[in-house]
Amino acid sequence: MDELLQALVQGFFVGSAYGLLALGMGLVYGVSGIVNFAHGDFVSLGMYLCFAFFTAFALDPYVSVVFTVPIMIALGALVYRFLIKPIAGRQLLMVIQLTLGVALLIQNGLMMVFGGQPTRAPSMIESKLFLVGDVVIRGAHLVACVVSFALAILLYVMLQSTDTGRAIRAVQQEPRAAALMGVDVGRVQVMTFAIGVGVLAIAAALLLPGLPIQPTQGLRFTVITLLVFVLGGMTNFVAIMLGGIVIGVAEAIGTIYMTHTLGQLLPYLIFVAIMLFRPQGLVWRS
Repeated sequence: MDELLQALVQGFFVGSAYGLLALGMGLVYGVSGIVNFAHGDFVSLGMYLCFAFFTAFALDPYVSVVFTVPIMIALGALVYRFLIKPIAGRQLLMVIQLTLGVALLIQNGLMMVFGGQPTRAPSMIESKLFLVGDVVIRGAHLVACVVSFALAILLYVMLQSTDTGRAIRAVQQEPRAAALMGVDVGRVQVMTFAIGVGVLAIAAALLLPGLPIQPTQGLRFTVITLLVFVLGGMTNFVAIMLGGIVIGVAEAIGTIYMTHTLGQLLPYLIFVAIMLFRPQGLVWRS
C-alpha cells in the first residue's frame, strides 16, 4: 500500500510537468493547426542549454531559465517565421516532414556540440527530500508540480483576460474573421509558436534535475506529449493537465510493479484503453 501511494504521488508530480509539455503543443495546435514533431527535441535543447549554463557559469537549472526562456522564444519565432510559416496550411505531410527534419537537425546539432554520452546538470534541490507520513517527496518533483500548475493557470488567465490572449483565441476560433477585425494573424501565429517553445524551456528545467540527458531523448518526450495532448482533447487546458497526471501515474506504477519493458508499455496500454472507450479523450464536454 505504501508503494502504491508513493507511486501515485510521484506520478502526480511528474505528470503535471508532462501536462505542461502538452500545453505548449496545445497552444501551437489551437492557433496554427500544426502538430510539432520536433516538440520533444526542443525540450532536449532546453535541457542542454541549462547544462551549458551550468558548465560555463555553475548556474542551477532553475536559475538558468532566466536566460534559456528568451533564447528558446527567439528560436521558436525564427523557426516558425522562416521554416514553418511558408508551408503552413499546405499538405499535412509536408509540415510533418519539416518538423521531423527540425528534430533531426536539433539532435545532430546537440550531438556535435555536446557528444553522444549521457550527462547531467545537477540542481541544489534535487537531493532534497520531504517526508509526509510514509510518503517521500523529492524536492524537484514538488517544484515541478507547483510551477507547472502555476504556469498553466497563468497561461489560462492570459488567454482569457488580456488583449494578446483574446487575439490568440480569435485566431484559434476563426482566422479570417480575426483578420477582418484587425488582428495580424501571421504575427499571432509566430508569437504563439514562440510562447509554446518558451514554455518548453521551463518544462525542460523542471524535468532536468536528477535526469540523465542525451541528444536522442527527444523522441520520448514527443511521444509522451502526444499521448497527453490527445488524452486532453488537444485544446482543453484542464483535460490536458489531467491527461499528464494519468500518464505520469501510469509510468510510476509501471516502474514500481512491473518489469522494465512492461512498465514502459503501461502508459501506452492505458492510453489505448481510454481511447477505445472515450475517443474524445478526457474532455467531458465538446
